[in-house]
Amino acid sequence: MIKKRTSGLEFTFLAVFFYTTLILSGCITVDEGYNVERVDDISETQMPSNFDNDFFSKKLPEMTSDEYEQLGDALLRKGKLHLAFLQYERSLQLYPDNLRVEYKKGLTLLVGKNNDAIEQFNRILEKDTEYALAYEGLGRAFFQDNKYGEAEIKFRKAIELDPRLWKAHNFLGNIYDYQQRYEEAVTEYKSALAVKPDEGSLFNNLGVSYSLAGNHKKAVGAFNTALALKYTKSKVYNNLGLALAHLERYAQALEAFKMGGGEARAYNNLGCIYLSQGKVKEAIYCFKKAIEIDPVFYAKAGENLNRAEKAWATKN
Repeated sequence: MIKKRTSGLEFTFLAVFFYTTLILSGCITVDEGYNVERVDDISETQMPSNFDNDFFSKKLPEMTSDEYEQLGDALLRKGKLHLAFLQYERSLQLYPDNLRVEYKKGLTLLVGKNNDAIEQFNRILEKDTEYALAYEGLGRAFFQDNKYGEAEIKFRKAIELDPRLWKAHNFLGNIYDYQQRYEEAVTEYKSALAVKPDEGSLFNNLGVSYSLAGNHKKAVGAFNTALALKYTKSKVYNNLGLALAHLERYAQALEAFKMGGGEARAYNNLGCIYLSQGKVKEAIYCFKKAIEIDPVFYAKAGENLNRAEKAWATKN
């Protein structure tokens, strides 16, 4: 029997996704190509510089375990991990057997404290061997330590206990992308989308897998769907631009790159793609255009231009 194990809270900052850097024939780029968010974007730096631990020693109005948990949730969403941890601790002092809060406490340890997180999630499993989210938490900790084999085992166990854990499917897709097992990655992203069909980041990841597998037409469709779902981060536009350029739809690629990072950067990126495809004359034009638009910022475009001009001289 599948046990229902959900936290009742969406932790948007915890999505960890696969990424690769755009490197085209040694071309120096400003953008990253298939570049997707990682969990370590969030830190405790949001904590006020004048924070005083005595704050927590002051007498506060009586709060319930649930109220401390809710306060911890709000702090967690803001990335204030240390403060969230303290609120979960207070909640557990009033209700020690609340595994949901134990799990959330583990989430606050995932950034930079993977060993502590592993201990925390294992502590949950000592109390309930079928707590699906604890297995997912272990998978995430191992993933962040680049222990993909162990991570895969934990994610598989989590899904076995609760198939609705779409983030576990997404992490498995990340792992398979790293391992160049693109068909399996696509399957995992589709499984995640079956549970969370309105999650634009999943369509972005699906598009990345299609692109890495060389299926740029399907990649374009996935990226456009991500954008239609309002997942309009610059990386999606850059990913779309790359896929369009591989289909030789250069004008559309340029427009996508512009949406992802401005006109000068767009010409530089398109120039790199032209250069990688042996279209040296077109690459030279793009690099010159990038420098014309932003001569101060685009020292790198100048290096790319020098490389393209050398290639042109050799070719002719």
